[in-house]
Amino acid sequence: MQSELAAKIFGDRADPSERLQRLFDDYSTTMGAPPSAREWTAKVLRDRKIDPKLDPEDAVVALRRAYPRLTPKVARYLVEDARQR
Repeated sequence: MQSELAAKIFGDRADPSERLQRLFDDYSTTMGAPPSAREWTAKVLRDRKIDPKLDPEDAVVALRRAYPRLTPKVARYLVEDARQR
């Protein structure tokens, strides 16, 4: 898998769900965002009173500020997942 630094410099080419499994140390699912990442996303957005359906870009920014190790691609993936819930 591409390193986080390389992903930030050259663009993230890794599967977002695989990167999330590593970042959250949650290998409980093989498809989609791990449950711990979904719970964390919901909490961050709820605490900041951001609706991902109305403000997807603000949601991405909030997630990346809360967890700087997230690449833009992974943060957008989490926001899209939250928008579907």
